Formats: sequence, structure tokens, C-alpha cells
Amino acid sequence: MITKISKFLCAGLVCCGISAALTACSDDNGSNPTLGEPSTFVLNTPAYSTVPVDLATSTEIPFTWSSPDYGFPVAAEFQLEASIDGSFTISVAEAEADESGTTIPNYVTLPATFFGGSGTIACNTLAQALNLMGNWDEGETPATQTLVVRASATAGSQKIYSNTVNITVVPTAEVAPAWPMYIYEIGNESGWATAHVLCSPAQDGIYTGYYWLDGGFKFKPNADNWDGDWGQNPAGPYGTLVVDGEEDCNDPGKSFPDQALPAGFYKITVDLNEMTWAIEPITNISIIGGFNDWAGDVEMAYNIEGGYWEATTDAVSGEYKFRANHDWAINWGGTEDNLVQDGANLSSDGGTQTFKLYITYDGNHHVVIE
Repeated sequence: MITKISKFLCAGLVCCGISAALTACSDDNGSNPTLGEPSTFVLNTPAYSTVPVDLATSTEIPFTWSSPDYGFPVAAEFQLEASIDGSFTISVAEAEADESGTTIPNYVTLPATFFGGSGTIACNTLAQALNLMGNWDEGETPATQTLVVRASATAGSQKIYSNTVNITVVPTAEVAPAWPMYIYEIGNESGWATAHVLCSPAQDGIYTGYYWLDGGFKFKPNADNWDGDWGQNPAGPYGTLVVDGEEDCNDPGKSFPDQALPAGFYKITVDLNEMTWAIEPITNISIIGGFNDWAGDVEMAYNIEGGYWEATTDAVSGEYKFRANHDWAINWGGTEDNLVQDGANLSSDGGTQTFKLYITYDGNHHVVIE
């Protein structure tokens, strides 16, 4: 059985970016390094290679490799590929693009990219791809299947491949959802004491939440422990996540002090497919509706201790909604106890009312009216 290194790096896996492509330097200056052109590099044979990995019960399959020799340190991007027959000729992406549905793939390129000498394959992603490659009839899934794995390294326009290694897996026709419903933010705003929920309703690896932030923070798979937590990749770029060697996100004392944002209320987005994070300032939330022909806003103020936006007003009557930043890109409607993005208009009987609006994560947005 393979040790599960990180709880929820699933379908899309770890995915980081690099902003600047590397190119060979000109020869007009003898001190300029020139990017070498290695033809291959070494993918290490895992210690578990002879032990079948059960794709239904395992989370990730780890791999390590030696960096290609470019002549000097290069932050190459690495990906992993797996083939059912070792030919690497027809990819899963190509087969899925064939509208006739007759193309049978023989390899998959896993979507994650890695920096450094290690990476993982998410078992549920591999299980889905393997079922396409195997094209097995119902009830004919084999007990075990040998897969041929290789890694690619990309630096600038150069892409090279490693040697191949074989692993054995136990296929499964029942593939679990790619991602969990929730992950958590925790940070300086609570003295690192409170885990705030971020939700992915579609379980597609994209999580959002709305919280007051003040300084650095991180993300983690579980509310009650730090196993497999994610933080800012110190090797950059800003807004990318890693598990090992991470720094606090948005921390002015760390690697990207010029990009850290001040204390405030933010929309937080984490994409575990791409291993990225972003925060969008919510400078105001207001009430707007038919009472002023949808042409003006009743401003709300944020109560930090209570964790809600509030306004006491007699201006609101008839249909109304809540929106952020005086714009409709982020707005909430529906029912008082279940507010959703682009939800239906709410209704008020008018009179002096206090609105306490709790905007936190999908499935928990609600308003209390007193």
C-alpha cells in the first residue's frame, strides 16, 4: 500500500507556473551562460514498483527524478505521463477530442506540473484515464494492470523525456469524486487559531470563501490538523502553492513583500488543479433593489468581531439583492437562509430593519433581519 503523502492533491494534482521562459543567451558576452541541451534525464524506479497500487483506496503515487543537466541551475517544469502499453502515441486528450468516440488512447499526460525533483500522480485521475485506455467491457476490469510511466522536463522551448519505469496498479470502475467538498484557510487574522471553510460545490478543485484577512495565511485539507497544508511557493511566481518548503501567503515579511495586500475583507479562491491562490478585495457590500430603481446602494459596514456585514435602514422595501464593490460580478440572492451567486431577488415588507449579512462560503451565505 502506498503511503498517502497529502490528503487531497487529487484529480488535477499539483500545478505551478513559471512566468519567464528560459532561452539560450547570446554569445556576445563570455560571462553569459548558455542553456544546455540535454536529451534525457533519470526517472527513479520507485521502491513500490513491484507492489500493486490499489487505485480505489490510495490517494497518490509518488515519483522522484534527477534534474536534467542544462549546464547551470534551471527551474524546469516537470510532468508525469502513464501509458497502458508503453507506446505513448495516442493521448487521452486526443481521444476525448474525437467526437466519434472511436479513438482509444494509450497514454495520459497528467495535468500537474512540478518544480524540483519529485511529484505525484493522483489515483482517481489515473483510474479515470486507465478506464479509457483499457476500454474494458463491463465486468471485465483486470485484477491488475502494468503501466509504463515517464516524466517530461520543459525549459523554455525545450522539452525532453526521461527513461520509463513500470508500476502495477489495481484498476477500479468506481472512481471517487476528484476533490473533497471543503478545504480550509487559517492565518494571522485569528492568531492561527480558526480554520475558515472554503467550498467547492462541484468538487472540481476550485474553492472559494469570503473572510477578513490580516497578514499571512495558509490552506489545509483538514480543519483539525496541519497534514498536507499548502502555502506560497517561495520559488514563485506569487500566487502559486506548494506543500513542502512553503511560506505564508500574503506575508509582507516573506519572499513577495511588495505584493502583499493590507488587512481587509477578501474573496479567496484556491485552484488545486493549478495549485494557485488569489484574493480579491471586497471593499464594500451593499443592498440594492426596486426601492431605488436598482440605481443606488444602501451601504453596509463590516463587523469584524461578529463576522458579518450590517446596515440599519428604512430604505429597503420590495425586491432587493446584495452585491459587492458596487458591481454585479459578485451578487447574492435566493432566500434569506441560503444566499447564492446570481440568486433570485429577495423581498422586504419595508420599515426600519437591521440586516446582518453573513458571507463566508457557498452553502452558508445568509442574512439575519431584525
